[in-house]
Amino acid sequence: MIVNVTKARKRKAVPARSKAVGAVLYDFGPGRRDEHINPRALAGNVTGTPLQIARAIDHTARRRPEITSPIWRASLSLPDEDGILPDAQWAVIAADFIAGMNFDSAPWVAVRHGDDHIHLTVSRVDWSGQLLSDRWDYRRAREVADRLEEEHGLVRARDRFKQEGPQVRNNELEAAKRRGRGPDTPVPPEREELRQIIREVRDASRGLGRDAFESGLEDAGVSFRANVASTGRMNGYSFSLPSWTDAVGEQVWVPASKVARDLRWAQLKTVVGELPPDTLAPRAATAAATSPTRVDNVHQDDVAEFVDQAVEMMRQGRIERGTALPEDHPALSSDPAARILAQWKAKAAGQEVPAEALPTPQSVPAWTDKRRRPYGALATDAIPGEIKKARRQAATWQAAAETALSNARSWDGQATGAVTGTRVRDLHKLRAKVAAAEPHIAAEVAARNEARDADTATDAARKIWRTANRLKSLGWLELRREGTSRKAEEKKAATASTAIHAYVEQAQQARSRAADAARAAREASGLPNAEADAKRLEQWPELLAEAQRGDQDEGRAHRDAEQARAQDLAQKIRGAEARVGQLGAEAELRRTMPEGQRKAEGRARRDAALQKVPTSRRRKASPPGEQPAHLRRRGPSAGRGPTAGR
Repeated sequence: MIVNVTKARKRKAVPARSKAVGAVLYDFGPGRRDEHINPRALAGNVTGTPLQIARAIDHTARRRPEITSPIWRASLSLPDEDGILPDAQWAVIAADFIAGMNFDSAPWVAVRHGDDHIHLTVSRVDWSGQLLSDRWDYRRAREVADRLEEEHGLVRARDRFKQEGPQVRNNELEAAKRRGRGPDTPVPPEREELRQIIREVRDASRGLGRDAFESGLEDAGVSFRANVASTGRMNGYSFSLPSWTDAVGEQVWVPASKVARDLRWAQLKTVVGELPPDTLAPRAATAAATSPTRVDNVHQDDVAEFVDQAVEMMRQGRIERGTALPEDHPALSSDPAARILAQWKAKAAGQEVPAEALPTPQSVPAWTDKRRRPYGALATDAIPGEIKKARRQAATWQAAAETALSNARSWDGQATGAVTGTRVRDLHKLRAKVAAAEPHIAAEVAARNEARDADTATDAARKIWRTANRLKSLGWLELRREGTSRKAEEKKAATASTAIHAYVEQAQQARSRAADAARAAREASGLPNAEADAKRLEQWPELLAEAQRGDQDEGRAHRDAEQARAQDLAQKIRGAEARVGQLGAEAELRRTMPEGQRKAEGRARRDAALQKVPTSRRRKASPPGEQPAHLRRRGPSAGRGPTAGR
């Protein structure tokens, strides 16, 4: 795991500038080269939209305006050997890393927008306004990363940087996988295959010199070039495989130091040995002198001239390592040195050197034919970049199409009823909340009924009290007619008054219990009106059927939309792949076309580019007979000039 720590510093001219906003928006954005795919927050103690998260982090950082480095940034990246970790494991790694750095008391967020790394944004000012120390943070981050590598079984960074040579990764590994090579295939990538073969040849030719080493490379099928300076000093080798070519068909050469460090010439010459440069000419001269061809009539200076030319070609690496066909003359060999020596031998023997066969002109469609060569007008140097751009766009669309298909499968489960939707889940959650509040609802209803009964009894007691209070003020004759007495009515009034006070107190206590029960129901369920929800849930079968229909309709709508999006992306991917094929065909065609046609098309492309006038330089044509605007002269304005006021 590689940890890259950066700190955002405030500018003096803008002391209140928010640094987390730019960092977080970059993490959630497309990236500098559209390399961010599906940005998402994995972990952190701040929630919301990306802008809300950034503002929350900046809000705490601004509590200490005197701090010049308020935001702490770090990225955690893994090598290809660790594979692609799931989001859940990355979230655990991020939380453990922040805790190990003692930054968990401040607002932070972890964002992932790629397969192999995450970004951490932390405020060095915690929630209470205290400043968190970043002293020795690079060393602390390395120690925490080492511990996390052991806990999660990851490749140790300290071991990775002690390897013998550069490892195959990133773009080179992806290109090797497209050619059928990789760690999961029987054939390793070209660089690893070269490393293994060259080391075996080196060990086999130990102490035998460069000739034996190069001969062993030829037998093993490894192409090589000797990098010899003009002074004759050997600087090293460049290696390749015959089948290793780039997008435009050019041979890929790798310096020895990029294959393995122990294959550099400084170490290689101590194993195989280094012959003096002057030993090649005598050996070639001896071979020419012992050949069956008659060279007695040729001056030795001519021999040396031809031999020097061949040796110089060998030193400069201009050897194609090709051979002539059995029926061809040696003078037609594709090896320049061998061809020169064979021609000299033929001339020395008085033989006629065979002429090389002229290439048969091929009929190549012109680049002006848009139907046959849609990219013929494109510059040759721009074709590899366009191929990479098309492949990168196709890879982006492929990832988006896979995401769309995955989403479509998820929504299909909801559309068919196999997966429960949000409406049904919310309905079951409401039912559970109401069930938790049911005892309090029952207590509230009972208290309200008791209060209502007490109010009814209070009204009845007030009626009795009013009647008794009216009768007790009458004379004894009226009381006798009513069949009562003042004393009896006074007793009734006193009794009714006492009952009224008792019933009113009982009603107040019942209402207080009802309020407490309602409050308890809200706390237990989290619902503002649990009793109303309980009454609504009495129609449970109808509510459940309606929620299921709503979830299935939503699932079908989203499924159809994701499937349509996947089909659209698939069509775009096919178009990008077709474009890559056409660009590759155009590059191969230009590589194999006759030299004359290649030059003619290059001149035509240059002339076509010169004829295009940039839009910024175009000017509106002036009417006939009128000067252009930049050549017109204005007359003297009224009231201005040397004659004004005369």
